Amino acid sequence: MKHCLIGIRHLIIAFLLVFITGPAIAQDRGAQEYISQLAVQLQQALQRGLEQDLLDNDKHLDQIIDENILPYVDPALLSKRIFHPRWEDIIAAGKQSQAQSAVISSLRRTYRIALRSYSGQPFSVENSRDTPSYSVVRITVQTGQNAHLLDFAVRPTEGDWKVFDLSVDGVVLSKTLNSAIHQELSGDSIDAIISAINPQSDSQ
Repeated sequence: MKHCLIGIRHLIIAFLLVFITGPAIAQDRGAQEYISQLAVQLQQALQRGLEQDLLDNDKHLDQIIDENILPYVDPALLSKRIFHPRWEDIIAAGKQSQAQSAVISSLRRTYRIALRSYSGQPFSVENSRDTPSYSVVRITVQTGQNAHLLDFAVRPTEGDWKVFDLSVDGVVLSKTLNSAIHQELSGDSIDAIISAINPQSDSQ
């Protein structure tokens, strides 16, 4: 599981583009414009952190993640997609909070890796693909000689945009994690399912 999460670190670098800012950017500006503005602010924030040599400090990284990233995730919908088809069983067992905490803990560890990896890579935001219920916005991240294509699925939720899934070069995060715990999803133990996402989580 650890290798699976580390393997998506390049995805998470661009994932941060969606979140490091406050809620001042309104939903009615559109998904593509919303993420474009966030991307500008993010590049400035990451560059400052890079210049101040703060991107190796776990305490600083956790503060950034907890205050500026996690509030913009839809943990319930993301968890539902990751734990499919056992999400209703998790709810019936009264363990949805533990399950969401396990997902967030896994993402927090992965974000630390991504933030440390940032070294001033250029990126660009492309046009969004819009549907009546959600939008997908693509960000191109240039890393050395390679370019990674990252798609962010966002939906309007209570006046704000929320990210409920993302992909890198066509590999979808929720599907990747869902496949990684396929064996546990086939078993009877809800605790084992939750622990498979994050072995350090408290699923009691």
